Amino acid sequence: MDIITSVTTEIALWEVFATSRGANATVFLATVIAVWIAARFSSVMMDKGANTIAKLIGTAFAISVFMLGMNLGGWVEGTYEGHAAALAALDAANGALDIGPGSQAFIDNMSMGGNKLGSIGAWTFYISGLLIAVLPLWLNTND
Repeated sequence: MDIITSVTTEIALWEVFATSRGANATVFLATVIAVWIAARFSSVMMDKGANTIAKLIGTAFAISVFMLGMNLGGWVEGTYEGHAAALAALDAANGALDIGPGSQAFIDNMSMGGNKLGSIGAWTFYISGLLIAVLPLWLNTND
């Protein structure tokens, strides 16, 4: 592969990555708002003395928000892994021509397990949001 083709392909891969990250960020913002809504619904239901059916509906909503958040985690991880694989394929197709150092560092980082801190943060955020929304519905702390 010649250098111009390689460079333009590498840049195009980074553009696709940036576009997908923008879409993932939009879904993340939606899930943050959904976590807040689930917690708010829970608070309002408790203030109004919700019956069991209302509590079940609130719990189902909170669980669905949690599942959407975890699904988003899969999308993000897939975006990272797919991008690293595409860059690695470009590097292999280039032969003796090296890809950029940032691209190589990205591939190396993903081969070492990716962003574990980000994954832990996402799990902590969504589990906490689920518990904040669900526990008050089922545990009476006013006694």
